[in-house]
Amino acid sequence: MIPSSLNSTVVERDVIVEGEQTENPDDPEEPEDLEDPMDELADEQPMGVHLSGGGYGCTSTSSSTPTPMLLLLMVFAWAVGIRRRFSRIFAVSLASAVVLLCAPVSADEGFDLQQFHPMPDQTGNFFGASSADVAPHLDWQASVLGNYAHNPLVLMDENGDRLDSVVTSQAAFSLLASVGIMDVLELGIDVPMVFQRTDDIVDDGTFDPAQGGLAMGDLRFVPKAQLFSNRDNPEGRGAALAVIADVWVPSGEADSLQGGEFRGGVRLAYDVVSHGGQRMALNLGYLFRPSTEVMNLDIGDMVTWAIAGEHPLTRDVRLVGEVLGKAGVRATEFSRDVLPIELRAGPKFERGGLFLQGGGGLGVVSGYGTPDFRGFAGVGYSPSREVHAAVEPPPTPEPECRAQTVDTDCPDTPETECADGVLRTYRAACTDGACEYQVSESRCASGTICGEEDGAPACVPAPMCEVDEECDEPPTPRCDEATLTTFVGRCDDGDCEYEPVEEPCPEDLECGLKDGVPACTEPERVQVDEETERIELTETIHFATNSDEIESRSLSLVDEIAEILENHPQIRRVRIEGHTDSRGARAHNIALSERRAQSVRQALIERGIESRRMEATGVGPDEPIATNDSSVGRAQNRRVEFHITDADWD
Repeated sequence: MIPSSLNSTVVERDVIVEGEQTENPDDPEEPEDLEDPMDELADEQPMGVHLSGGGYGCTSTSSSTPTPMLLLLMVFAWAVGIRRRFSRIFAVSLASAVVLLCAPVSADEGFDLQQFHPMPDQTGNFFGASSADVAPHLDWQASVLGNYAHNPLVLMDENGDRLDSVVTSQAAFSLLASVGIMDVLELGIDVPMVFQRTDDIVDDGTFDPAQGGLAMGDLRFVPKAQLFSNRDNPEGRGAALAVIADVWVPSGEADSLQGGEFRGGVRLAYDVVSHGGQRMALNLGYLFRPSTEVMNLDIGDMVTWAIAGEHPLTRDVRLVGEVLGKAGVRATEFSRDVLPIELRAGPKFERGGLFLQGGGGLGVVSGYGTPDFRGFAGVGYSPSREVHAAVEPPPTPEPECRAQTVDTDCPDTPETECADGVLRTYRAACTDGACEYQVSESRCASGTICGEEDGAPACVPAPMCEVDEECDEPPTPRCDEATLTTFVGRCDDGDCEYEPVEEPCPEDLECGLKDGVPACTEPERVQVDEETERIELTETIHFATNSDEIESRSLSLVDEIAEILENHPQIRRVRIEGHTDSRGARAHNIALSERRAQSVRQALIERGIESRRMEATGVGPDEPIATNDSSVGRAQNRRVEFHITDADWD
């Protein structure tokens, strides 16, 4: 319940501001008017006098009410997808425990005014906002953090003007400690001592000890579980997600606003660390607490949030800033009185096992507990960080070798070897003081195989063949005077001989090219196929070897293609595709095929075809139409295709 001095103040303000009472309620002749001023205040709410926080922020009202279980569902949804089973079980158990232990109840004993609840591990987090990191296994830290808040609770009139201070100052000293477990959990504790002063607003000048002084605040336990992290790089860059619980045990005095009922909350912490070490974080949570009504304040379950960031200034110093806020969810209408928002910033220093920090803050929206200004400072120690910082770098090892004496320092040079048609030789080199054996490879020339020469591995001449099937590189077929000549390979004493086989072309065919290979073909070499939307060629456009220059024997074929395009204006656009076989590097083949397609396009432009009707692209070896294991198949794959991409056949 609110202190009696505050009740007296409200009634007295009623007299001063309202101006309707002609007699002082404290007049001894009418003591009955002061028997229970809180009952009168609850019934009449005179002149809109209400409690609020300090600060310099704005007024915020809203009539919407969030769904209380939204955050809890988010925790479960994230937990289901986590890879580390131990962390997932902990997250679900944590959320369930908070719901069961912090079911809403009604209370009227008062509330905890303190709004600054620091994270137990001040080296791995911000101030009150949490990062998504947890301490390594069994790494622990302990610190003390003090903060001072000026005017965290004031009395306001209906116009929002301040009448008086209820709590003029509040100081808290938190003993903080935390320890990491199994690299995925962190257990923290916050033991606060709270000192506060109230304004001397009782008429007779007396001071009620229940309204101030030094007392222990509510003990807080803060377990954290990391749900996700992709910071597997040495710089620690990447994103991470954690779930945190805050559980308060009522060890403080609610009557003096230095403590409250048993309560707890769950929040998610997501953060991202950039290349330069900058960190941005977002906290979103739900606080389960008993419902408490004091004058205009309806304090119950709240949605909590925080946005925080840090920027390293030096190796040991980083600048930290955060904005934190809460919003009550049980009231039918929100006001700034139950919407505390506070801005804090300051530096943190860490070297070895010692860390120092300090900073200040301002009230942004003056909800209850938000001060005009806040100052804080702390010091802590972590022995594990001191050990890590004190580790001496390993001594520079003696070099294994030196460039001047590499032949004697690196005697284990592998012998020359030849296998699978590749001759490999090795040379000793000294790189950064270590022996390195560099290999040089050369493929045996055509007609040679791996063997021995003068007792050493080498590429030696090889017989051309042993069986007829090895004679698989026949000359290109010929077609002259309606007669097609092909060749059959024969192996004769290790040499391949190719015997010609002549076959007359059928009467309705003549010599020509089919897929770039001489054959008996139909007379027309260029045809438009509306069904496949292609311009079919019975011959292949030939280019100089490894070049985009069109050979002279194919210029007449280009003339026929230009004639087809000129005689078919309904063909609005054609895609010219260049193709190669698979020999050579793929990137080279793609570039070569594109140059060849562009060369054909340019040749058609020179023959009067409008450039806007054609586009050229290179496919390289990616779309073969025959095997690349034989010369015939490779010849078929080296081609230029014409695809009709826009036409009006009507």
